[in-house]
Amino acid sequence: MLRSKSLLRTILQPMAVAIGLAVVARAVLHIYAIPSASMVPTLEIGDQIVVTRYFRSGPERGQVIVFRSPLHPNELMVKRVIGLPGDHIDSRLGRVRIGGYTLPEPYVLRPATSGAIDSQIVPANAYYVMGDNRESSLDSRVWGVVPHELVIGRAELVLWSAPHPIGGEAFAGDGESHAHVRSARARFFKCID
Repeated sequence: MLRSKSLLRTILQPMAVAIGLAVVARAVLHIYAIPSASMVPTLEIGDQIVVTRYFRSGPERGQVIVFRSPLHPNELMVKRVIGLPGDHIDSRLGRVRIGGYTLPEPYVLRPATSGAIDSQIVPANAYYVMGDNRESSLDSRVWGVVPHELVIGRAELVLWSAPHPIGGEAFAGDGESHAHVRSARARFFKCID
């Protein structure tokens, strides 16, 4: 009888630890799929990203965040934080400026495509966000800043990327879709900068 209790304890203790870790991970980490090209080249359609639920002190400039849409609260969005509370933001010649200085943005798909940004001060507890693919992104240029309470978390990692055809349906022998499958494999466990 003693052996069966010991065996049962040996089985149940690791299982309880695993369940506890899964509950904690679910509360802190979430996985979301990228449905649009607004964050290309950083995130591509089909990327499955890991998002940490809480920030230590809030998002920092340059971080990619997931948040509830200011226009449609049931819709989730992913964009890059460009302006922080108190920042004076505007643009000149298609480039973003913070406090009169051009913001270096190596992650932008095409430089000088930010368009016109009205000169403004980012309010307290809000963030100015933009997609990396500026020509194909609905962001703070359209609907304004994102209040802090709508922020869900920081995008940390591309866990994996679902292969998808470029510009249409994939066909056997199509070299273009095979090239994309190879690039999808290269995106496994890619850190998001």
